[in-house]
Amino acid sequence: MMIFETNNKQAQIDENASNEVKRLLKFSLSRFEGAVTRVKIRFIDVNGPKGGIDKRCRISAKLRTGGQVIVSGEGEYYIEALGNCLERLVRSIRRKIGKGQSYPIRFKRRYNQEYKGKSEMLTEQATRRYYTEGF
Repeated sequence: MMIFETNNKQAQIDENASNEVKRLLKFSLSRFEGAVTRVKIRFIDVNGPKGGIDKRCRISAKLRTGGQVIVSGEGEYYIEALGNCLERLVRSIRRKIGKGQSYPIRFKRRYNQEYKGKSEMLTEQATRRYYTEGF
């Protein structure tokens, strides 16, 4: 279960926009539900009512493995800034989770092709062989 926290004291965000933010977050991060424990969102209006590309969004996501991913994005509107930020967040989380794997991504495919139907070969032995001899 992910915990969402929003901080928009400096920004003027109404309740409908806040609900839309939570909906977009849940949709974007649903595939990482087991890996992400807490998400903090902060919106800032950089130069006040002057207008322009001055809305900034900063998202901090804590991972179950103990790591943390922090990204920021800018846009003319808060939802646009959030969209830019979510793209970066998803990419960063995917990369961070991928680095935590103990074996190469293509290892399982190679293992299945070489040892198909041979149940006597254990994954541990195949891993040891992969790192010592290579395929």
